[in-house]
Amino acid sequence: MKKYSVFTIAGIIVLVFLLTLLIQVIPALRSLELKTIDWRFQWRGPVSVEESPIVLVTIDDQSWESLPERWPWPRFYYARVIENLTRAGARVIGLDVILDKPDIQNLASDTALARAIGESGKVVLAGKVEDTGQYRAYPMLVEPLPLLLSADSSWGITAIQSDPDGIYRQYVMVQEHRGKLLPSFGLEILQKYFSIPDSLKIDIQPEKISYSQLSIPLSGEGLLRINFAGPVGTFPRYSFDTVIDDENFELKDDFDLDYFSESLLPSGVFQDKIVLIGSTVAELHDNFPAPFFEFTDREGNVRKAEMPGVEIHANAVWTILNSNYFHELPNLYSLILILALIVLIYFSVLRLSTIWAILIAAGFLLLYNLGQFFIFAQFRYLMPMVVPTVAIALSFVGGTLHDYIVTQREKKMIIGAFERFVPQKVVKELLAHPEKLQLGGEERFLTVLFMDLADFTTVSEKLKPTDLVNLINLYLTEMTDIIFKYDGIIDKYEGDALMAEFGAPVYFEDHAVKACYAAIEMQERLKKLNLSKYRDVVSSLSCRIGINSGNMIVGNMGSKNVFDYTVMGDSVNLASRLEGANKKYSTHIMISEDTYKLAKENVVSRPLDLIRVKGRQKPVRVLELISRRDQQLADNLRSMLPVFVNGIRYYHLRDWKKAEDCFKFCLRVVPEDGPSREYLRRVQEYTVEPPPDDWDGVYTMYSK
Repeated sequence: MKKYSVFTIAGIIVLVFLLTLLIQVIPALRSLELKTIDWRFQWRGPVSVEESPIVLVTIDDQSWESLPERWPWPRFYYARVIENLTRAGARVIGLDVILDKPDIQNLASDTALARAIGESGKVVLAGKVEDTGQYRAYPMLVEPLPLLLSADSSWGITAIQSDPDGIYRQYVMVQEHRGKLLPSFGLEILQKYFSIPDSLKIDIQPEKISYSQLSIPLSGEGLLRINFAGPVGTFPRYSFDTVIDDENFELKDDFDLDYFSESLLPSGVFQDKIVLIGSTVAELHDNFPAPFFEFTDREGNVRKAEMPGVEIHANAVWTILNSNYFHELPNLYSLILILALIVLIYFSVLRLSTIWAILIAAGFLLLYNLGQFFIFAQFRYLMPMVVPTVAIALSFVGGTLHDYIVTQREKKMIIGAFERFVPQKVVKELLAHPEKLQLGGEERFLTVLFMDLADFTTVSEKLKPTDLVNLINLYLTEMTDIIFKYDGIIDKYEGDALMAEFGAPVYFEDHAVKACYAAIEMQERLKKLNLSKYRDVVSSLSCRIGINSGNMIVGNMGSKNVFDYTVMGDSVNLASRLEGANKKYSTHIMISEDTYKLAKENVVSRPLDLIRVKGRQKPVRVLELISRRDQQLADNLRSMLPVFVNGIRYYHLRDWKKAEDCFKFCLRVVPEDGPSREYLRRVQEYTVEPPPDDWDGVYTMYSK
């Protein structure tokens, strides 16, 4: 069990917490946090405004083209529209056009507009506070014409506020000018809509604005965070020219349809509505980037479009009308949340395995951030995403580094002494059991595999030394990967040969099966090896593999200062001899009977012989490993194998004629079959000169 200092843990947690707070002021991360708000809007998508009382009348390109006069229009245009909207039953008419100077082309137009405003009693005009440069001590207040205000004093500030990244997400509810609080255009519209008396004062508090029955929460910047209903065009809109186009007003010839009188007035589209009049024309520079700047239209096309200022006002009014306010987490709670995430992830890293720690950290990242999209859309909760994500990441990194340092400190001696000399699995075994660092070994039942390239001496003589090294490295890399795939370890490389063990240093029951699987896959991979670079010398490589299972000594062998983790014993030597014995039978993989007994349920094999290898008196029954049990055998091989087995049986019964017939049949089916060819040679010799009566069927190998 690793030991961690409580003071170190507390110190690192505090450091991660402070670092998180420091990082959150980085402009790029602040901009990313703001961008997540846009992503949440886009994920939520547009919401229905069918029940909304808000309608837009837009000063658009169509109106510019159809109206007789060029921009700026004479004021009687607005008078006519106000008269028509009042006649159509509009409840409030908001004119989002700054009218601070007289109409020099037609002074009577101002009088006509003032009369229309006074008669309607439903109009809210627009003004602004304008910063005119460094030479003025105060920004300049731009109010509507006194003549217009004398008709109806209702007007509001049209200021909207962009965030640091230039996107407009918030709305100025009240603006201060020379000690006087000026209500926003939207707030004045709501005053008209709810018939709030002029005498009632606006109560401004740090977290909200109270105004009659309205209680409007403010963001940390003292602004209303707008809950946008959707992208451009979400609210119903009618072109300015269609509203002015009645029986008494003449548009240009192709446009004059008396549309208001014939269609809009009878349909009642403005009855009891809040009608906002404003520009959508790009030339008037009253369009702004909003959260739905990029969106998918009804035809499925991805579009980018700025939102007209009049529609931003509409979204702000819609937010207040429906109380669709966002709930934001207080700063104290945000800090507690960040600290809790840091502590949770940190202790997960220290107490759990790396995989589980990664899964938990990734899971928290995924669940927390996906949760923000969900609670934004369903409950209008707006919580930070970037800072908690950074906190989780920093906590994971901090915990991982702390755990790594402690681990390395505890295991430094072991790794420093052995990682260059033994396989990684041996290092892990030694790290888990340091008592095994002494010389010596233990007896275990394992499986050992020997592999060597066939006829590689001839190939090596034709290659340049550098090409030879590259070819061997290519081949050994592929073979080693397969050994590791099946949990084996590489004992040693000797030129183009390798030796591997299965079941050590960490024991597993199916070591014989995995060794067989590895051998089969090694043969398959060798056939697919890309040798195009060496095609002038060699077109393909072939190898021989010998596998044996048995008791052997496994452990550290060598001197006190330099040693190898290896295996030794008679069972190891037998595996080496089986690899060489393949030459006699022209086979690729030879396994002992002990290995076969352990793996027979999982592999396809055939008996080869009872042989006595060089240096060993006791004979051993050997088999050829053909394939995995779950692999499909070729039809000719499947039909040949039973006949081959019968031929072996007749061979041991000394029935040379029947044995010869069997092996001839095998060669007709599989002409290149080496074992059938070897046995046919023997039975033909024994037919002429039979073996002695005490013949036991053992074939003695006189070479390695």
